[in-house]
Amino acid sequence: YIFVSAQRRRGEMEEIMKYKTIKLSHTNEIIQTYGVNSLMAKVIESKKIDQKQFKSFMDPHLIYHDFSLFEEADETLERIEEAIANKEKICIYGDYDCDGILATTILVQAFHERGVEVGYHIPNRFTDGYGLNTTRVEQMAEKGYSLIITVDNGIKAFDAVEKAGELGIDVIITDHHAFDGEVPVAYSIIHTKMSPKYPFKEICGGFIAYKLAAALLKHHDPYLFTLASITTISDMMPLLDENRSLVRRGLQFMKQYKYPSLELLKGSRDYDVTTIGFTIAPRINAFGRLPELVNPVYLVKYFLKEADPAYLEKISNYASKINSKRQSLTTSLYKEAVTDTSSPCLFYGSENMHEGLVGLVAGKYTREYEQPAFVMHYNPKEEIYKGSARGIDGFNIYNFFTHHEDLFVQYGGHAKAGGFTITKSNYPLVYDALMNDIKGCHFEASESVIPITLTDTTIPNVESLDLLAPFGEENKAPLFILEDVSCHQVDRLSEGKHLKFHLGDDQVSALAFNKGQLYDELVHKDSMTLVGTLSINVFRGNKSINFIVEDIL
Repeated sequence: YIFVSAQRRRGEMEEIMKYKTIKLSHTNEIIQTYGVNSLMAKVIESKKIDQKQFKSFMDPHLIYHDFSLFEEADETLERIEEAIANKEKICIYGDYDCDGILATTILVQAFHERGVEVGYHIPNRFTDGYGLNTTRVEQMAEKGYSLIITVDNGIKAFDAVEKAGELGIDVIITDHHAFDGEVPVAYSIIHTKMSPKYPFKEICGGFIAYKLAAALLKHHDPYLFTLASITTISDMMPLLDENRSLVRRGLQFMKQYKYPSLELLKGSRDYDVTTIGFTIAPRINAFGRLPELVNPVYLVKYFLKEADPAYLEKISNYASKINSKRQSLTTSLYKEAVTDTSSPCLFYGSENMHEGLVGLVAGKYTREYEQPAFVMHYNPKEEIYKGSARGIDGFNIYNFFTHHEDLFVQYGGHAKAGGFTITKSNYPLVYDALMNDIKGCHFEASESVIPITLTDTTIPNVESLDLLAPFGEENKAPLFILEDVSCHQVDRLSEGKHLKFHLGDDQVSALAFNKGQLYDELVHKDSMTLVGTLSINVFRGNKSINFIVEDIL
């Protein structure tokens, strides 16, 4: 079944958001075979979880693949131990996003615990650019460094690694980014996709850094493990296999130990995937996006265990202010960029567009309009546009880059997102190519929903869904549809801003946030079709079921 929500007019075009109801035909069979309740059985069928995967989800033991499974693990550890023994100068070279900053912290902290002071660098997005570069390598050579360890970068740093070799510096690359066959001639490379024995390939820079740290320390560390769990969420890694174990255990550690560095960033919110992804990670990323305000390297010191409480307070205050600045700048730049809402995509570049925010503006447009977006900062001195692109189902960004690679100075990314540089003269040509490729493309936003009835929604059934958590990339929280569900009362909450529907015999309350304007239309309805998620509410020790409404059909 296809369900259609309210239409939203954009110029002369209309967008229709559709929901596809998943056809379920094996629910009873799954109840018997898996030994689960009806609600869990419907989720299992909708996610196509086989019995082996289900057992993995239910297994309380930690899934963790050891550092020794990396192809060049032994050479890496031997070289680092040699450097420690010989008191060589070591530098950790990170990246300016949450993954790169925390990956740097993890290794710096591990060396501290081995009694070794190391240098570290978080590149400036604008002056250094992404990844290890020759200028920084030359500076490190002048300062007497003989070993560089990259985290969350390096797999494409051909020139920098070559320069390091010429200057007598060994480079150990730890990275998770894609590469095209050839890799730099480094001392060693730690990368899942270069390691046939490593069973799960999709882990981020912070988790790789943690595995190296644990190998150097010869034990696990709850705090560093927690930092790696944050990087896994911030880098939108699939929450499957060891990533799911990492995040699940990391959230437990956060709640148990209440680490000061995280407590100050999260504010009054509870620790969950949403708080990490939408509160903590953006505050860390804001430093890298707006380095002209505060150098992101300060965050490495902030996250070290020995950080002074006064310093933690100072930097967390900066984080809040910088993130607020980032939010207001993004909003104003978005208004500047999105003027023609009848266009089938966003293609916008200007000198005024902040280079650190191009991805946020593009992402915001794609989420709102379900159309591709190309947003660029123009550098008049060099006469080039540096930008970020976002794709959707039906339009692959990386394929667009490769089909028109002669128009780009450089590009990188994947199906849904990428970064690129083009010359001023090619700006109109890229636009023409984009408009030509979009012609004939059909962009249809559709989300799959699981059909349930009120009989599925008992408190034990809803509580059982937590066994599949934490939810995130490639393990999405189940989205349900209650079709023609009886409703005997509609209440207005928060001075009419929100609505509450009393469903069935009051066993479920459906909460519709920011939909108060629909009260007059819905108050006399006996039944309705709702799309949303299920959760348990606990008030004064009593449990009740909430259906959090995403859409009313």
